Amino acid sequence: MNQPDKTADYRKHESIIKFASADKQEGPGIFFVVSGPSGVGKNTLLNFALNKVKGIYYLPSLTTRPLRPTESQGNPYFFVSVEEFENMIRENMFLEWKKIHNGNYYGTHLPTILYALENGFDLATDMDVLGCQDVRQRFPDNVVSIFIAPPSIEELAQRLSKRDKDPELAKQRLARVEMEMSHMPNYHYVVINDELERAGDKLAEIFRHHRLHRQVPLLKKG
Repeated sequence: MNQPDKTADYRKHESIIKFASADKQEGPGIFFVVSGPSGVGKNTLLNFALNKVKGIYYLPSLTTRPLRPTESQGNPYFFVSVEEFENMIRENMFLEWKKIHNGNYYGTHLPTILYALENGFDLATDMDVLGCQDVRQRFPDNVVSIFIAPPSIEELAQRLSKRDKDPELAKQRLARVEMEMSHMPNYHYVVINDELERAGDKLAEIFRHHRLHRQVPLLKKG
C-alpha cells in the first residue's frame, strides 16, 4: 500500500502520494475504479487485490471528518479542515466531491490523478457509481471500472438490516442499493463477492491483465 506524502501542501497543485520511480510504466497510467453497494465488501476486496499486485497506488479520498484512534493520515483518508476543503473546492482541486448528511465533505484529489496518469503510475480507488460515471467521462482512455456485486440483493438486504436498527434508515439504504445495482451493466467488469479469496483473486487478475497489456476496455454507454 502506498504511503502518503506528509510534506505535500493540499492547498497547492501537488500529488498527495509519493510515487516510486521503479513503479513507473510505459505510456499513460491506468486508473482502476471500484464501486459497489454499501456492505458488499469492496474495500476488503480492494485491499486484498492490492496486496497481491504490487505497483498500484491506492488513492484515498480527502475528508473533513474527524480522525479516529485507529486511523492515520492517508489511511484510510487524508484528513483536512473544513476551511482547507472549501478552499480546494474554489480552486477546482477535486475531480468530484460531496457533502453528506452529517456535514462532512469527501472528495477525490484531481492533481494526484493528473500527475499519476501523465507520468505512467497506476492508481486504484473505491468510488460511488455517480462518481465513477464522472471519472470515466473525464478519463475514458485511462479508467478501468469494476463493480463489486453481492451474491443476491436479498442477502445484502439482510446484512444491512442487521446493521441499521432504524427501519426507515434501512429502507433508505436498500433504495440506494437498488439504484447502485442499476448501474452495474455500465461497468467494464463485474465481480461477485460470494467468497473473499475467489473474488479477491478475480479482482487481482483484472489488475494484472491491464498492467501487462496497458489496455483500457472500450467505454460502455451508460
